[in-house]
Amino acid sequence: MKDIDGLFAALEADPGVLFFPVRHHSPVCSRHLARLIRQARPASIVIEGPDDLTPLIPLILHPRTRAPFAVYTTFAERGRGRFAAYYPFCDSSPELVALRVGRETGATLRFADLTWPEQVMAGRSAGGAEEEPRRTSLLEETPLRRSEFLKSLAKRAGCRDTDELWDHLFEVGGEDVETGRFVREVAAFCALARWDDPPEALEADGTLARERAMAAAVQDQRRRDGDASRSGPVLVVTGGYHTAALPSLLSEPCPRPEIPLAGEARTVLMRYSFDRLDALNGYGAGLPSPRYYDILWRLLEEGHPTPHLAAAARIVVEIGRLTRERDLPFAVSAADEIAALEQARRLADLRGHPAPSREDLLDGLRGAFVKGAIDAEGALLLEVVRHVLAGAEAGEVPPEAGVPPLVEDFRRQAESLGLPVRDATPRRLALEIYRREPHRRTSRLLHGLVFLDAPFAVMTAGPDFERGRNLDLMVEHWDYAWSPAGETALLEASVYGTTVEEAAGGRLRQAVADLEESGQGRSARPAVRLLIAACRMGLHRRTGEVLGLLEKSVAEDPSFVSLGFGLTELALLWRSREPLEAHGLEPVPELARAAFRRACFLARDLPSCPAEEVDAALGALSALREATASRNDGLFDADLFLESLGSVARATAGRTVLVGGAAGILFGEGKLGEDALLALAEGHLRGAAAEPAARTGFLRGLLATAREAAWRLPGLLAAVDGLLASWSEEELTRALPEMRLAFSYLTPRETDRVAAQVADLHGGRSLGDLVHLAVREEDVRRNLLLTREVEAALARDGLAGGEP
Repeated sequence: MKDIDGLFAALEADPGVLFFPVRHHSPVCSRHLARLIRQARPASIVIEGPDDLTPLIPLILHPRTRAPFAVYTTFAERGRGRFAAYYPFCDSSPELVALRVGRETGATLRFADLTWPEQVMAGRSAGGAEEEPRRTSLLEETPLRRSEFLKSLAKRAGCRDTDELWDHLFEVGGEDVETGRFVREVAAFCALARWDDPPEALEADGTLARERAMAAAVQDQRRRDGDASRSGPVLVVTGGYHTAALPSLLSEPCPRPEIPLAGEARTVLMRYSFDRLDALNGYGAGLPSPRYYDILWRLLEEGHPTPHLAAAARIVVEIGRLTRERDLPFAVSAADEIAALEQARRLADLRGHPAPSREDLLDGLRGAFVKGAIDAEGALLLEVVRHVLAGAEAGEVPPEAGVPPLVEDFRRQAESLGLPVRDATPRRLALEIYRREPHRRTSRLLHGLVFLDAPFAVMTAGPDFERGRNLDLMVEHWDYAWSPAGETALLEASVYGTTVEEAAGGRLRQAVADLEESGQGRSARPAVRLLIAACRMGLHRRTGEVLGLLEKSVAEDPSFVSLGFGLTELALLWRSREPLEAHGLEPVPELARAAFRRACFLARDLPSCPAEEVDAALGALSALREATASRNDGLFDADLFLESLGSVARATAGRTVLVGGAAGILFGEGKLGEDALLALAEGHLRGAAAEPAARTGFLRGLLATAREAAWRLPGLLAAVDGLLASWSEEELTRALPEMRLAFSYLTPRETDRVAAQVADLHGGRSLGDLVHLAVREEDVRRNLLLTREVEAALARDGLAGGEP
């Protein structure tokens, strides 16, 4: 029943059960909760969270455990996939405060939700859709942010979103409210969000099953307290969204849902950091800017007389210091800091806040610190602000918590390969991957970590088997350093497996699925890059799915660009099979030949290439030419490629850049004579295109693939010179960028050679200093346009045409 008074009555109907609705990570909730526990002295405290976290409570309350930390839980469902979730804690988390203060008062402590595997299966059995693999937070508050009622209420209150509405109603000044009233108001706030959601949606996502489990745990705890003759009520600490439903469930017996499971589950306590806690807000998990609220919490705990103002001042000063230390284009002075704090205070007064809220502070920072464009200087500033408010500090967990298997495998491999992982000292490493087998194993481990997005090592130099660069280099160079973030990322990656090899293989499998689901399953290039990545990681036995995807994409890829680059990278993989030990990839040569034949077929349609793909297509043309000209183990038929370019070069309409590129390749390979090339060039340069810049497209493509034509064909320079002479100054100004781009393919020496020939066209007269390093192209264009405007103004006034 959607009745606020009825909700209040239900919450207070049973004196043996106290309900405390919370907003996750909220300092004001935690302060009231601690106050209530000390006053009511409950016999037991039942907290929202998977009930298999209860055995971890001694570790959570261990003297060496320091927030932020998290419980990380994974579920590998048999035959289906892997799912992972976090239950993060910081010092201002009401759940952690309940545990700490509850221990202080002697209460029995327990968690009361479905386990994570049960939550996954509850959503599926009710018809919900579970993505694989899934990572989420067990403290989701998405309903509070999506609630249309709360959004409307925020708008009426002058707040930008429901987070700002929460601060406006509760976080600023909420500590001074009587605790009973605070509980009722938070319960009403969350109930209003819940009433937006139909029961069938709550059943489908597993919410109702979870709440039945919580109610069953409360009833079970009441029986246990009665059997043990413990005095005091049961305190139920849950997200306010669930609190609204629990009283009615407790009014009659509520058995715990029985949910069959098939798979393997693991739950561990792990170090966490504020920046990752802030990232979880993308899932709707608690308040944003966790470090801001942590500072506020500590000031509240210290009994500071003006905690919100002191937190704002601390943040302002830290942001100002960072802008100066980072040598940003703007510097925040002490006067700016004072102004920002004063603006935050005045905004708080205007909005009826007893002290600055987080949004008051942010608005004060924007108003006082951003003096330039909001999308330039403002973006840099807001990145600093985000960093300071989110924080980067990491917590600690005791040794008794153990090490998750994937992290343990990483440490074992790293130490066996001589890579220190016990300190954060930056180090460098050189790996001779062609000659030393241990170095190849190290390289595979590091590439696997990169593939898993675990920040441990970065390759700074060495052979690039994807782009075909530096293949003559025998050594990979890496910078590496251990960090808590790296191990946290490995914990996240454990959704894919328990060893680095297994996790990388699982992530590879997921990447293949992602390509197909995103519509890129018909694109050859991404599939080739996955195949190369697999070989660099030493996952040769796991390439079957990638090869299957590649076979499909080669047959169906509609893009000349994707095929052109993809097949050249595939050829590089085949030529580099010795250092990559990719001997088991027998289908690769035939796949490369099939991709080449299809690329040649698609090349005939290059004149009708979409405008946004012209530059990429020109690059693919050049890449294909290099592939056919180099040693390719008989993979490619150069004659077939050149034959397909013949029809492109003869095109009289379409993308003239690509027509010129095809003509340049044919000229370079001796398949197009000088006279024929010159005739094509003159035809395009003197064509009927209305826009001058369009006429130079052929020239740009030609010089991209055959620079030598610029000095081997004097007639080409004469045609270009005549074209320039025929243009008005306005036409020249519009065509200048494209003309400059055409000649940008020449080296400085080649430019001098062409300049000398141009001078000969004008009687050997010196062209002067052709290089002006102090003048940018945009300055020249702007000055030319300005000259035209001045001349037009003089003409209007009758002052033009005379000699000075």
